[in-house]
Amino acid sequence: MAIKNNSEFDAQQLSSKAEHINSHRRRAEFPQPEKTGFHSEQETAAGDSGDGSSPSTVDTVPQVQQDTPSLKQEPTRGYLSTRYALVTKPGLTLKQRIRFVPGLGYFMAWCNALLRLPRISFLQQQVHELTARLDQLQQTHHTLLHSHEKLKERVTELDEQKVVTRLQRYDALDIGTRLMKLDRMQIARQLKTVNQLMRENQNEDIRKQAREQALLARIDAFERLLREHGAPPLDAFAGHLPVAPAAADTGFDQDKFYVEFEALFRGTREDIKERLKAYLPYLEHITALPALQRLKVIDVGCGRGEWLELMDEQDIPAIGVDMNATMVDACLEQGFAARCDDAIAYLREQEAGSVAAVTGFHIIEHLPFETLIALFDAALHALCPGGVIIFETPNPENLMVGACNFYYDPTHLHPIVPQVAEFMARQRGFSHAEILRLHPYPDNHLLHGGTEVEAAVNKVLFGPQDYAVIGRK
Repeated sequence: MAIKNNSEFDAQQLSSKAEHINSHRRRAEFPQPEKTGFHSEQETAAGDSGDGSSPSTVDTVPQVQQDTPSLKQEPTRGYLSTRYALVTKPGLTLKQRIRFVPGLGYFMAWCNALLRLPRISFLQQQVHELTARLDQLQQTHHTLLHSHEKLKERVTELDEQKVVTRLQRYDALDIGTRLMKLDRMQIARQLKTVNQLMRENQNEDIRKQAREQALLARIDAFERLLREHGAPPLDAFAGHLPVAPAAADTGFDQDKFYVEFEALFRGTREDIKERLKAYLPYLEHITALPALQRLKVIDVGCGRGEWLELMDEQDIPAIGVDMNATMVDACLEQGFAARCDDAIAYLREQEAGSVAAVTGFHIIEHLPFETLIALFDAALHALCPGGVIIFETPNPENLMVGACNFYYDPTHLHPIVPQVAEFMARQRGFSHAEILRLHPYPDNHLLHGGTEVEAAVNKVLFGPQDYAVIGRK
């Protein structure tokens, strides 16, 4: 352990202390006269230690003969002879021999001590500096430990704040989702009200037409009465109204018929949703690009709303357009945006470049050629750059579909060959068009002989039942 000492030494005090120690050591070194010998051979010399003090022990000294005169009788002779014996002792170094010379040895020891004083003072100064440096390092260490503890507390506090912020964000997101659903429900109810008003107006128009037809019938009866009495016909008078043919009331509800037909032949709602998932990769650009996330998808002939439900699950805004009021009501009751309207007219009403995608599943086979071309043109007008069309239809390459299954639906006009549909898309201005064949027959319908004939039969009879033309603006 380092002890702080005073670097300023008193030479006189140090000299007196050294003299006292040396005299004490001389008295202890030489025995009384009654003793017959000197130090034993086990005592060793320490005079070469260089610390400025007289040696307390000496190297092995030969024992004195019994006839050696005692030191008390001849003190000077005994002291000098002993010193002479030590100086001439074999095996000692020159420094050790000088130390045993009377007078000179003490002088040399004092000189050595005085010469070492600056070195000792320098070493003490170094010790002080190292001690101060050690204290400074310990203080810095404590400061760093304190800073580390504060930093850990700050990190813990920030982590807690992040957790709270994240929970608040999730709560806000959940609230936003619920508000969005409520907004969709409100919009759906408003659209349902609008559709009801439109149907009421249509019914009012029908009633007006019926009244007009009744009035025309009465006018015809009045003309016949005039002709019977020889009066001129009413054509001679201005304001004659042409007679419109009376609408035949067969009592057939086509909307209800098609709803029941799809429930039997189209498949369950879950099956249709699972099939439509094949088209989701073609709409990834809508969710990836912020500029397109605000644009909507228009589903032509939305039917029961399977595609609208799938769009809602993907957080893609979508609206369905269908001429079947019963189908539209079914979509509105589920909270999906839909309207009863002509799809081509609705697309033409949209602002150019305001729609992300136009879809239609099993709709184009119902349209005449001129109407189908108008659908492609209206979709191209409404789509934004990079927008896509997806039109699915039965695949006539499958002979079972082209010869039989296509005609299950009595409202189908004629099958459309895939290459022709692709050509239509390109010819009407879509820069990219492709055909995606889907829904082959299950394996239990296939022939498993492995021959080329069986492979050809499997291809033409049990291949993909549907295909989709996919075009990009």
